[in-house]
Amino acid sequence: MISVLNDQNDFYDFLKGSGVPLKHSWTPRQCSQATVAWLVDQNDVVRTQFAVTVTELQDNTKAMQPEIREALSILAEE
Repeated sequence: MISVLNDQNDFYDFLKGSGVPLKHSWTPRQCSQATVAWLVDQNDVVRTQFAVTVTELQDNTKAMQPEIREALSILAEE
C-alpha cells in the first residue's frame, strides 16, 4: 500500500488500485469527486477501509503537492 502520495500519479494509482474507475486525464479534484460517487455504491467494509487509509495518508502530507493535499481532504470529508 502506498504510504505517501507525492504527486498526481501516486494519487491516481492509489485510487485506481482501490478499484475506483478513473480516466487518466482527470485532475486530482475530479478523481476525488469520482471516488466519492464510487464509494456510494460500496459496502460498509470497503468504505471503512478506504476511510482508514485516507486518514493514514493524511498523516504524511508534508511531501504532497498542494492539489493532492486538497483532493485528499475532499475524500476525508466523506
